[in-house]
Amino acid sequence: MKLFHRLFDQPADSPAGVTTDPAELLHTVVLDDRRLAALDRQAAAPVAVTVINGTGAGGITALAGRSLATLELAGVQTAVRDPGDLGGNIARISAAARELDPDVAVLVEIPDGFGWAEAVAAAEAEGLTAVVGWDSPERSATRLSAFIEADLPFVVDDVDTTGRLLALLVAVDRLIDDPDIDAVAEILAAADHDQPAEDVLHWDEDRAGRVRRRLRAVRVRGLPAMIADLTQAGLIDRPAT
Repeated sequence: MKLFHRLFDQPADSPAGVTTDPAELLHTVVLDDRRLAALDRQAAAPVAVTVINGTGAGGITALAGRSLATLELAGVQTAVRDPGDLGGNIARISAAARELDPDVAVLVEIPDGFGWAEAVAAAEAEGLTAVVGWDSPERSATRLSAFIEADLPFVVDDVDTTGRLLALLVAVDRLIDDPDIDAVAEILAAADHDQPAEDVLHWDEDRAGRVRRRLRAVRVRGLPAMIADLTQAGLIDRPAT
């Protein structure tokens, strides 16, 4: 199913290492900018990467000027650092990002603070992508609803169980039609993923596509186990033998 095509981000320091098979499931490998040069030298084949920039807008400018031998820069992630001026920080990030290749996605972590909703709107207007960690069901439902309402695409971090992934997919689908925070919080809190798996199994490509237009990627440290679960559930085709 195309729902899972290029859905998965993997941290470069995942305990099981980086899984590039099946390759069509991998979105990017996520790594700190301080490790970029070393991993670029070590890489045996081209791999798309998202680089976490630790030095603000200036770090984005520095990345724009770097040349990679093997890795392919697909995304740059940076945190919005000034809680007193979230919108202004978004503007500075966006200005620096104009030096990047237009195909490089720019991802922002927007912290809580005065003007959070306005910062979300500003990020959407600048063509950015939000990054949000897995949180309490109520908090996650509220944030996801705000992103969907603003038409701001997003990546969700710490989606480390199959149950979380399936609940997230169903929650995003529900929010597109109905911004009922309480109902979506209940979906995210559900421990049993059998029903979400059954729901997702019957989605057509249009329904999967509208979810993926919002949910650009999920980050998973234990990706091989999750792929095995999804294959067992019939959501991913079994590899040919």
